[in-house]
Amino acid sequence: MNMPIIAKRMTFRLHQPTVESIDELVKDGVAPSKAALIERLVEQARRRHQQHQREAEAFRQYQAAFSDPCYRTEQDAIAEDFARADAETAAQIV
Repeated sequence: MNMPIIAKRMTFRLHQPTVESIDELVKDGVAPSKAALIERLVEQARRRHQQHQREAEAFRQYQAAFSDPCYRTEQDAIAEDFARADAETAAQIV
């Protein structure tokens, strides 16, 4: 059974160009209402933020891994194996 999501009324100030943009986007059918547009845009921003956080964490982990001499040695060996396999395939093509 799904629990209903409670909506909360909020009041805040926006600059006039932003208000006009919201009105235009709703008028053009981007969303059925101002509230729906705001919710959609906030959700998109939240997902982008989460993606950025995941990418930053992956980058941090890669940096840590490449600082580990054992990991670097293993990666170099794998790269050499692929280079040999690529060279063998290239020789067969010619």
